[in-house]
Amino acid sequence: MVNGIEYNEVDVKALEDLLEVARELKKTGVLGMLKEFAESYEAMMEGMQADVSTFRLGLLLGAMLEASRRLEAEKAISLKMNTEDAAYCIFNSLAETKPSEAQPRGMIGLMSALRDPNVQKGLGYLIAIAKNLGACLKKLK
Repeated sequence: MVNGIEYNEVDVKALEDLLEVARELKKTGVLGMLKEFAESYEAMMEGMQADVSTFRLGLLLGAMLEASRRLEAEKAISLKMNTEDAAYCIFNSLAETKPSEAQPRGMIGLMSALRDPNVQKGLGYLIAIAKNLGACLKKLK
C-alpha cells in the first residue's frame, strides 16, 4: 500500500514495464528529446506558424491527405506500393545524376537517346502516367 492505495500484481507489473520503457528512452536519448519538446512546445508552434514555408507544406499535405481519402481502398494500397517504388527509383536517379553534368540535347540527340532501353523504359512509365492522368481528368468534368 502506498499513499493509501493498494496495488495488485498487474499494477506492479505495469509499473515495472513503464520503468523499463523509461530506462530505454533515457538510454537512447529519446526521453531527453521528448522532455525538451514538451518544455518548448509553445515556442516551436509559434515559430512554425510564423514560417510561410511550413504553412504551405501543411496545405500541400492536407490536399494530399484529402485526395488519398477519395481513393478506393485497393487503389490506396496500390498507390502506397507504387509510390515507394517510384520514389526509390527517382531518389536513386537523382543521387546518380549531377545536374551540372547534364548536356544539352537537340532533336538528333533525342532520337539517339531513344535507342537506349533505359530511356525507353523511363519514357514508357511517364507515358503510362500521362495516359492514366488524362483518363482521370476526363472524369472530373
